[in-house]
Amino acid sequence: MIKDLEIKMWESAKANDSNGFLQVVDENAVMICGGYRCTGKEYAEIIKIFDCKHYEISDFEIVAESDNFVQVHYILKTEVSNEENKDLAGKFHITSTWKKNSEKWKLVFNMDSRIYD
Repeated sequence: MIKDLEIKMWESAKANDSNGFLQVVDENAVMICGGYRCTGKEYAEIIKIFDCKHYEISDFEIVAESDNFVQVHYILKTEVSNEENKDLAGKFHITSTWKKNSEKWKLVFNMDSRIYD
């Protein structure tokens, strides 16, 4: 179920769909991407121009979970359409924390770190 939400988040990024992104990401989420910290709402604005031609999730694991909290870790491999965005391409460790409020899950924390082969 949480993996499906991660996929929805990445599909929204790939489609430059900030509204779809905010359906699964809390506006106040802490997003740390490439060393840059912003909120989910601020990152949704970045999504509008995000360059993600293709992505692949592997090694998905649940690190911790309870009835209203799930933390996951996985490897993300991305490709971009435009060479000028090559810093967005590569392999990354991703960790995400999801929180359930009422009956809806939302991402509240996301952080990546590049994997250098």
